[in-house]
Amino acid sequence: MKKIGEYVKWYVYITTSILMVVALIFGLYGAEELPGETLWQILVSGFATTLLTVVMVYVDTATVMGSVFKFVGHYLALCATMIVLGGRFGWLNLNVRGIAMMMCAVAAVYVLAFGAYYIIDLRSAKQINRRLKEKYGDE
Repeated sequence: MKKIGEYVKWYVYITTSILMVVALIFGLYGAEELPGETLWQILVSGFATTLLTVVMVYVDTATVMGSVFKFVGHYLALCATMIVLGGRFGWLNLNVRGIAMMMCAVAAVYVLAFGAYYIIDLRSAKQINRRLKEKYGDE
């Protein structure tokens, strides 16, 4: 059950971040409205990238270098997934410029999603620590 909760949490962070980045990109390119099919594509993209994230992020690494490789590998896997999906959805041209744009979009989603996860989990950890100190003192 805990794994389902983690998946749902990541899905919300990632899908919301994808929506924000897509809205920003549409706004920068002067689109007046977001096509309805794009919303479904965002949900599919969120599902695929969340599945990848849950599988890759929770792999234990023993060293700092292992963690760096894990996160770089995760980012590259997300880029590959989104390039394929983006090409299929018509979100990008499969050329150097389109791929570079998608890699930047993935980086933005990565920062937003992990930033939200870090901030919310840090706040939760502080609340737990505060309650433990209230209950047990400095024992």
